[in-house]
Amino acid sequence: MDQSPRKSGAGGSMTYATSMSGQTRYLDCHLMTWPESGKVTGWPTESRGASSVVRTDLPFTYVSRKKLKSGWRDYWYFRRYGVNLKLPGRPGDPKFHARYAELLDERKEPKPERHTVSWLVGEYRKSPEFRNLKETTRVDYSRTLDRIVEGMGPERYDCVNRAAVRALRDVWADQPRTGNKIKQMTSRLYTWADECDLVPEGYNPAEKLKKLREEKRSIPIWSDEEIDLFLSNCPGFLKTAVLLAVHTGQRRADIAKMDWRDVQGDMIRVRQEKTGEPLMIAMHPDLKAHLLPLKKDLGRILRSATGMPMDDNKLSGALNRAVAALPAMPHRSWHGLRYAAAGRLEAAGCSVVEITSVIGHRTYQMALKYARQRKDSERARDRLSA
Repeated sequence: MDQSPRKSGAGGSMTYATSMSGQTRYLDCHLMTWPESGKVTGWPTESRGASSVVRTDLPFTYVSRKKLKSGWRDYWYFRRYGVNLKLPGRPGDPKFHARYAELLDERKEPKPERHTVSWLVGEYRKSPEFRNLKETTRVDYSRTLDRIVEGMGPERYDCVNRAAVRALRDVWADQPRTGNKIKQMTSRLYTWADECDLVPEGYNPAEKLKKLREEKRSIPIWSDEEIDLFLSNCPGFLKTAVLLAVHTGQRRADIAKMDWRDVQGDMIRVRQEKTGEPLMIAMHPDLKAHLLPLKKDLGRILRSATGMPMDDNKLSGALNRAVAALPAMPHRSWHGLRYAAAGRLEAAGCSVVEITSVIGHRTYQMALKYARQRKDSERARDRLSA
């Protein structure tokens, strides 16, 4: 292979990559083939006028190319764990590889010492109790566990007392929900440790520690007028999502995972992610009429404007942006759509058992609370205008 540098693109920038042996190979395009493995790899180049940045396959390195008066010059950098340092020379130079090996060794995450909170958290994360949780629950727990490690990681876990847990909880006093999660997660962690005989029986420093007071947030229910306004102005994929939410009452994660194979005649099959319960939900005529022209044999029902499947976070973000783009539309959320679904089922004469079997007991109670508030307001308005 010819290894002399060849220019690619405007501005005199070059595209190249480096093998694990440190050999630099220059290419005419962003697509390259390694002869020894047949592997094809794309290497993106970010051009910045008189300079360019190229990613390499030497782990944790990249190359910055700068155009000087004397010509182009390469600068190699090491980037890992938030550290960004320039390396001496280039691959093949003894100084380069000595410094590279030194940085690799220095930047390894230290193994937590036995008997520390960090070690206990690591053991819990490896346990079946943690690994068998739902993915969304693991992500939520991990976020709180990280905060516990940050606050108490080096401490001996068998010496942590209630005052230490309270102090960490109070660090988040301005975010009481987060502070309370730390208290709850600490209690869960020590309950698991007790079951594994890692602490004396009954030892739990978070026990009897009170929660921080949380401000109750009201979640407004979507009115029929707001639903109609949104459906008349939103993108097609969001119209499908909102109709599914309003006529099935399911959580956004369950809606995002709905597959065309789940649509069977007049019914939609759902297995709720949170409860694991399988459901068969009768389709409302409006929902059926909307889905029928879109029906496919398989694949996710909900896809973005570019045709890509959507997860619950992308779905929520798309809804928030679409709501914000409508001047006449107040802020509304997916939870509010679930409450609207419960209110519609109640207004249609469904029994409590029928409604809760679909959307859950707590959602039903909240929906009725907001529905009563709305009805009381409408009655007061009607009396004033009479």
